[in-house]
Amino acid sequence: MDRSIAREISLNRSNLKLMDIIIRTDGVALDEKLREAVMQKIGRVRLYAPDAFRARVQIQRVTQKPSARQFRVGVLYELRGNDLVAEHYAREPLTAVDLVADKIERRVRKLKTARLARRMQL
Repeated sequence: MDRSIAREISLNRSNLKLMDIIIRTDGVALDEKLREAVMQKIGRVRLYAPDAFRARVQIQRVTQKPSARQFRVGVLYELRGNDLVAEHYAREPLTAVDLVADKIERRVRKLKTARLARRMQL
């Protein structure tokens, strides 16, 4: 059974803050292509949440049989206040990473819009 952990610290160039991205895999080989895709997709959310300080990504093979729910990708995005959690199942791990990154991005944009609306009302 393949298990691996990768950790990378990415630098937000706009305000020079660091973000920790931790990738855990269970039953999936963490190759360079998958690691780069996770860093790019999950790091992209930093545009909407520059105060985020850590993202934990877990990629897991749920079943050995080919199915639509073979791989599970879960993301815990740690922000000030409440953390954001999203997960998605897919046939390929890269597809699941794309879909879960879109989910997290939508939620972060929604939080940012609500925060700006509250600020404008004051």
